[in-house]
Amino acid sequence: MYLLYVGVTHRVAPLSVLERVHFSDEEKIAALKKLKAEKSILEDVILSTCNRTELYLVVDQLHTGRYYSKHFLADWFQIDVEELEPYLTFKEGNEALEHLFRVSIGLDSKIVGETQVLGQLKQAFLTAQETGTTGIVLNQAFRQAVTFAKRMHDVYRINARPMSIGLTSLQMLDREDLDYENTKIVVIGLGEIGQLVTKYVLQRPFKSIRLVNRTLSKADPYLTEERIQAYSWDELDEAVKDADIIFTAIKSEGYILYPDMLKTGAIVFDLCLPRTCHPNPSITIHNIENITSELETFFEERNEIAKNIEAEISSELVSFEEWKQQLGIIPLIQEIREKAIQAQESAMESLLRKLPDLTEREKKQISKHMKSIINQILKEPLLQLKEMSVGENSEYDIALIAKIFDLHSGREVNHEKH
Repeated sequence: MYLLYVGVTHRVAPLSVLERVHFSDEEKIAALKKLKAEKSILEDVILSTCNRTELYLVVDQLHTGRYYSKHFLADWFQIDVEELEPYLTFKEGNEALEHLFRVSIGLDSKIVGETQVLGQLKQAFLTAQETGTTGIVLNQAFRQAVTFAKRMHDVYRINARPMSIGLTSLQMLDREDLDYENTKIVVIGLGEIGQLVTKYVLQRPFKSIRLVNRTLSKADPYLTEERIQAYSWDELDEAVKDADIIFTAIKSEGYILYPDMLKTGAIVFDLCLPRTCHPNPSITIHNIENITSELETFFEERNEIAKNIEAEISSELVSFEEWKQQLGIIPLIQEIREKAIQAQESAMESLLRKLPDLTEREKKQISKHMKSIINQILKEPLLQLKEMSVGENSEYDIALIAKIFDLHSGREVNHEKH
């Protein structure tokens, strides 16, 4: 049995391709079942998000696993294999497992260390479990990955370092040790940045939250509490005159805030270029320059933390390998497959002696079909053997199978345990 990863991600594929190979929630169960029915596929989990579609597989042969998994994707999304192949990434064994750990903690995300992907990974695993397409190996791999990611977030808190100007500004404000319940705040502009700032502002218990925008209706979705009010552009002076905190996130050709409009001691976060707040010693202004400088510090911290987490992944790989070695069934399964291949090769040699006039094409066709028969015969028994290896009677089961098939691996494992 082998771990195999097949993925189409934002690192290789453009958005136009990612859109075409995205599994909707409604089709995932059917896709999981169809993928598991493919030759060589013993276990599977499908992770499909905005930035990635990934197959995590346990296969009995790597080359056939690669072949049938890529054809599964091409067939499912009705794309020519030749068109899809340049965007596919394959990883095997420890590389596949390492990638799973990196994804779980957000090291492979566009925003390093983000936590959303962990929730998506957990849901993908749960769906596969409930559908019945995981087994011993992927169950262990995903449980270990989820536990690892949670521990890394607890230890390093990488996601506590913001990656946007809006969140950085709010975290700078949090350090001011304000009495939020007696603080009045204004957000000017409800474009992309303004909406993000508003989202974070609403998470804090400010006494009064005032939203100012040229199009007043854009504030309507936020008017869910009495403390939140909307002001038109003509009411800007009224909105800011007694405000303690002001965020400006609106495009303007010049200043929109002047000292005589604001109370002494007000704090302004000017998130715009050109700047929108006239400098004055009576107020504190955080402009885009020092906010960006703070953000760059967080970038550097995240990158340093990412290096520490990457170092921790190696010990997880060792732990998984130690767990795998306890599965005495794995070398036994490999020996069964080797015996089957030897039998196929012997039968093929005998056939060629009896039918010496076969063309090369005919030889390839016969060989291919003989291998297909072996794969179909072995698939279900190998799957059952894998499950037997962790039961209460696993030691007895391994010894029995080894005796039936005259396998050395099972006897060696049994001898080591005694």
